[in-house]
Amino acid sequence: MLRLYSSNELVFRDYLIRRELLMKTELCDLLNIEYPIIQGAMAHITDGKFAAAVSNAGGLGVIQCGFDTPEYMREEIQTARSLTDKPFAVNLIMENNRIDEIADVCIEEGVQICTVSAGNPATIVPKLAEAGIKAIVLVPHARAAKKMEKLGAAAVICEGIEGGGHIGSMTTLPLVAQVVEAVNIPVIAAGGFANGRGLLAALALGCVGIQMGTIFLTSDECTVSDIYKQLIVDSKDNATVLSGIPGKKQVRCIKNPFTDGFWEKYYAGASEEELNDYCTGSIARAHNGDYQNGAFSAGMISPVITEVKPVAKIISDVMEEADAAYAELKRIYG
Repeated sequence: MLRLYSSNELVFRDYLIRRELLMKTELCDLLNIEYPIIQGAMAHITDGKFAAAVSNAGGLGVIQCGFDTPEYMREEIQTARSLTDKPFAVNLIMENNRIDEIADVCIEEGVQICTVSAGNPATIVPKLAEAGIKAIVLVPHARAAKKMEKLGAAAVICEGIEGGGHIGSMTTLPLVAQVVEAVNIPVIAAGGFANGRGLLAALALGCVGIQMGTIFLTSDECTVSDIYKQLIVDSKDNATVLSGIPGKKQVRCIKNPFTDGFWEKYYAGASEEELNDYCTGSIARAHNGDYQNGAFSAGMISPVITEVKPVAKIISDVMEEADAAYAELKRIYG
């Protein structure tokens, strides 16, 4: 078993090597952040205040967009800017029917970085690039990654089906392996990351950093209910399942009466309309702690998360563990 050493057990020479390898990757230089960690955008959760907390801790905080209005997004951008002088990003959901207006707000407000997801970003990426905004695009496969590179994306995020919330069709490892070979822009791994060993693995695969979501749900700063956080902390083994119509959009959630009820209705022959009605409001109910009727989005990495702690502690623990894991590998292999 890999033994993790605390920082004070490591010699100064190795410390300098670790700093260069882990704490100053190409992602850090590209985004002007301290650590190669991006916070995943989560609808109705990661607002300007939360994103600022992540950025102040050395990662890249990301303000969620969801289906919110341009006016709301402007307020959240201004809130983040009032709370941090560090870089932060805005997530652009392509399914938002006012996404062009929201992109305009980002340009007007001088946002430096946008993550782009959930739809076809072919028109938005060039617009952002022309305005000098670094566009980081979530891609489902290598073909899309190559297209985004041609359109001017600064980097791509590869999120496997291990992640929480809406998922794609590939697992993280083969997705990342294909994309890093296909493009010449930085690649960020997502889906299944919550500790330093995962970060080190992503770097070994050729990525420049990771995006984490589920672990930030268990932060002190996160506004979801304590019930939600405890469900993640208490999760074991195969704690998560997919809900949603197969072949269409599916969501990874913690298994509970809501997910059981969905599949009971599906196999009983419920119509798509009936299933959609069943799911309506389930995310909000989860945020409020309704265990029976909520869709508690969370990734397969949930059982690794064992406590609730501040955002800054989450990030520092990941980096310390990555340092220690690297030192142990160096001790073994020389």
